[in-house]
This record gives sequence, C-alpha cells and structure tokens, in this order.
Amino acid sequence: MGKKDKGPKMTTVTTKDGEQVKVFEELDDFERYLKSEFEDTTRFDNMHLKLNYYPPFVMHHSHDDPDKIKDTDNSHNKKFVRHLHQHVEKHLLKDIKEAVNHPDLKWHDKSKDESFEKIVWHYAEDTEYNKKPFKMEVNVACNHLDAMVEVDYRTVPITPA
Repeated sequence: MGKKDKGPKMTTVTTKDGEQVKVFEELDDFERYLKSEFEDTTRFDNMHLKLNYYPPFVMHHSHDDPDKIKDTDNSHNKKFVRHLHQHVEKHLLKDIKEAVNHPDLKWHDKSKDESFEKIVWHYAEDTEYNKKPFKMEVNVACNHLDAMVEVDYRTVPITPA
C-alpha cells in the first residue's frame, strides 16, 4: 500500500479573469494550507482561498452526520447566526491569525451585510509580513438555505504610492 497524502485536500478553480482560487471543504485543511504558504513561500501577499464547510458547533449537534443537520440551521435562525458569529470571532479569525503567525493582527476593519438570502461578515486589515505590506480580507457568509458557511480569504499586495 502507498502512503496517504497528508497534504490539505483542495481543488483549484480558475476564474473567468484567470485568477487561481484554491477551494477547501475542511477547516483543518484550509488552516494547514494557510500555515504552509506563510512558512514556505513568498506568495502569501497575493492569495485567494475559499472554504465551504459546516461549522464545528453544527457538526457537534448533528453527531458529525451532515444528513442530521437541522433544516432550521441557516441565516434566518437567530441562535445559529449568534453561534456562527461567535465561532468566527473566537475561533476562525484566531486560527487564521495563528496560521499566519501574526499575533498583532487585530481586524480593525469590520462590517456586516444582511439580506433575506444571506448574512456576510467582512473583516480586513492592512498588515506586513517579511517587510511586504499587504491587505488581508476575510468574508464569511451564511445563507437561508442550509448551514453551510462560505469563507472567502484574500490577500492583496499594497504597492507604495
């Protein structure tokens, strides 16, 4: 038997404008990839990643069976939205900060867009790593159809004026 590939499971999608986007389905794979990119490469300041996953608190309540997730776990459920926001603020953003080894990351630029179809939290911060300035953006969305959460992580280089 061959060795199992221990690398993060992802798919690469090319958008209409030629941008390469890496898409993950597991939070652990997303964090592992993010950590390796910041440790091993110089591309950390121009990256686009997406993560589509069920939050840990949803999986816990459904006993790790996606078929048992309640239909009411969506953006119309105040309890779900509250727990998701807590998960994002206390775990996801903290885990991203640890993965990129950037303890000073504060996410000063925060906002929220809410509509009937979905809720999106926006987080952004201008920062620097290895003397390279860049903007880090994280958008977290939940919709009215199911408990699936969509994370859009992007870093964009900042060029001096």
